[in-house]
Amino acid sequence: GSLYKEGAGYAGSQSNPGVTLLYASMYGNTEKMMNAVAQGVSNAGVELEIFDVARTHSSYILPSLWTRSGVLIGAPTYEGALFPPTVDLLNMAGLKRVLGKRAAMFGSYGWSGGALKDLKRIIEPLKWELSDSLEFVGCPGKADLKRGEELGKRFAAELKSAR
Repeated sequence: GSLYKEGAGYAGSQSNPGVTLLYASMYGNTEKMMNAVAQGVSNAGVELEIFDVARTHSSYILPSLWTRSGVLIGAPTYEGALFPPTVDLLNMAGLKRVLGKRAAMFGSYGWSGGALKDLKRIIEPLKWELSDSLEFVGCPGKADLKRGEELGKRFAAELKSAR
């Protein structure tokens, strides 16, 4: 149907400098940071759509990925790797040929990281450019949240200047 046609149309069109913010949170830590990062993006005046990948079917998320040039990925490290619902969504984006995006990542970890390394491996074939990342231990403190807001602001500025 019409969603497919819309999607097919997006593939060739110039995407706008908006941000699709994908996040998943196990204990609420990444969600706290997501709010700070989102604040930074919207303070910079860039359009933003936010999806909880653990609770939202990919068919709702893909149109946003097709039309926006930036992707912010908030995901915790899970068993030394990227949180599985996030992996699933990125694999689906790959199948649907969502290529050439600018991305940044943030997320919490307990003992050791691993999500970032995993993410790089997954997005490499999609030709996504990872320009920034922020990993923090456990629950983000005030200083972490400030860094998150700055990450959002920087990322939004990059998208604007890349137009």
